[in-house]
Amino acid sequence: MKIHTIAAVTLLLSNINSFADSAPVAIIEEIQAQNSSLSFMDYVNEGHVIKLGSKGKLIIGYLNSCRRETITGGTVTVGSLQSNVIKGQLLREDVECDGGNANLTGQVAATSGALAFRGAPKSKIGIRNPDLTIYGTSPVIRLKKSNANITIERTDQHEKQYTYQLKGKHIDLASKNISLSLGGVYRIVVKGGKSKTFKVDKYAEKGAIPIVSRLIDL
Repeated sequence: MKIHTIAAVTLLLSNINSFADSAPVAIIEEIQAQNSSLSFMDYVNEGHVIKLGSKGKLIIGYLNSCRRETITGGTVTVGSLQSNVIKGQLLREDVECDGGNANLTGQVAATSGALAFRGAPKSKIGIRNPDLTIYGTSPVIRLKKSNANITIERTDQHEKQYTYQLKGKHIDLASKNISLSLGGVYRIVVKGGKSKTFKVDKYAEKGAIPIVSRLIDL
């Protein structure tokens, strides 16, 4: 009887650890590495090793620590909150972000170090708190499938609606010269798929600031 109980607990812990290990911890903002299969906007898990060689370059944003790193050369091991770099040059900066809430939902989000929302106004669709807050006025939107149609609409007051047909899996509104309103609450709807609400922080910066500060994942 005791043996079965121990086995059951061991299996449960193994499943929990496996689930935690599968959660991404960072996103690639730029990569130049000949032998890497990673590319722009790819997620990476803790423990992933990236070999940059002598001239390679990596810009990586950590989802939970809001840490952005620019690494030149060497070997990079992805950590939970920051990278371990051997024989490379590292520039590290802390930026504003919503602590992993950009892409994690459900059980994973409940256990992440997400920041608390700060008094978002009640919206027309009856949601008091948005799913996340972004700190740039031009969000970067990442989808799980390509060639999707998305609509962005403001929900706390009337404003112009934006509709885009994506060719790939992501779109950067900074490249479209689109800047949303400070303090505004918005909803993104993927045609035939998911939706997500978000708030633009009242002190959000304009332009192509670090992706981790303005990332929305659906």
